[in-house]
Amino acid sequence: MRDIRRLTVDERLVDIRQIPTDRFVYPDRFTDVVVEVDLPAIRPWSWLCEYEGDSSFWAATVAEQYPGRSLVPFAKHQDTDDVFCFEGTDHTGDPPVLVIHAFASPGTEYRGQWTSFDVWWEEMEEHRAAWLAEQEHEHEHEDEDEDPR
Repeated sequence: MRDIRRLTVDERLVDIRQIPTDRFVYPDRFTDVVVEVDLPAIRPWSWLCEYEGDSSFWAATVAEQYPGRSLVPFAKHQDTDDVFCFEGTDHTGDPPVLVIHAFASPGTEYRGQWTSFDVWWEEMEEHRAAWLAEQEHEHEHEDEDEDPR
C-alpha cells in the first residue's frame, strides 16, 4: 500500500498543472477552491488534488482507457469508479464537467455532464446535504438498534 500524503496548497497547484492539457484553462471557481488552506468537504466525493499522486494517477488512467477523449479529472466518488472531469478540449475557462465511469468499456464510460463547474458545484452541494442527512438518519437508527446492556 502506498503512503498517502496530504498536499499543501502550493503542491496542489503544481499537481493540477502537471496534468497534460492543450491550452486548457481551469474555471476560476475551481482554482479559488483549490487554493483554500482546507479544501471544502465534498464527501462522498473526494478532491484528486488533495493527496499526492491522485490527480496524475486518474489523469493517466482515464487517458489510457479512453484515448479518444480529452479529460482533466478533478474529483472522484469515494464509493464508485465515477471520476469527475473537465472537458479538456474546452479552452474557454468554463468547461463542462463530465462523469466518467473508469474501467468501463470504451463507449460506455460516459455517465452524464453539467454545463460548468459552477452548476456541478451547486448540484454537488445539494447531493452532499442529502447524503449527510441520510448518513445521520442511518446513524440514529443504528443507535436505536444497539442493545443497551
